[in-house]
Amino acid sequence: MTAMTPPSRRPSRRRILGAALAVPPALMLGAQTARAASWGTPVTVNSWNKINARWTANNELETYRPDCVWYEGNTLVIKAYNAGGGVYYSGRVESTALYGYGTYSFTANMPNGRGLLPAVWAAYLNPWLPEFDAAEIVGQNPGVVYQTSHDVNNVQQQFSKSNSSGWTNSYHTYSFSWFPDHIDFAVDGAITGTTWYRTPAGTGLRFIANIAVGGDWPGNPDSSTWATADGARYLKISSITHTPYNP
Repeated sequence: MTAMTPPSRRPSRRRILGAALAVPPALMLGAQTARAASWGTPVTVNSWNKINARWTANNELETYRPDCVWYEGNTLVIKAYNAGGGVYYSGRVESTALYGYGTYSFTANMPNGRGLLPAVWAAYLNPWLPEFDAAEIVGQNPGVVYQTSHDVNNVQQQFSKSNSSGWTNSYHTYSFSWFPDHIDFAVDGAITGTTWYRTPAGTGLRFIANIAVGGDWPGNPDSSTWATADGARYLKISSITHTPYNP
């Protein structure tokens, strides 16, 4: 999640189990069927590097701590909370492995709350770009989900999808299918947009999930952000899968 700002709103930076889609979204929704035989078997992504660092990109406020990330059964849980004195703790994970072409899929229950920016996404990380954001939600605007591609020069194309019932506090599947010449973004199996873009040979991506607190895009949290039974907000992800595509 390079800094997200609405369409022309992003400097560049970074961000931060079980059942897979039976058919990759790109194949369900009009991709070239000749490619079907080139899809591999879905794999579950569950090996993570837990980030332990204060994060200042985009003027964010959070400090990422490993103890803000854990599993409940097969569900990955990321917690964000106000520790007091201007200190905000949150969690971020990055997959230990790099993955290639194919469908990157997250079935996630995103939190709402002013000044929060939960995200599920993927990036090369070393160097940072390219980056493809499967979903970002501005916590005080839970009815819109953003999906964005960032090429190696941070040229961006952003898509959004609205939901009058809101996207937060319920599970939805956010995904993108990465081919050698384009990326198809999808929400709950419906394609939301396509970026035509050729990535450099040998590029791989790490799966990433996190809750950013404050910063240029969502603004800062306030007392309403933490008005929950335990004073915290949670990102829960029940399924993270990669379905390889072999060109």
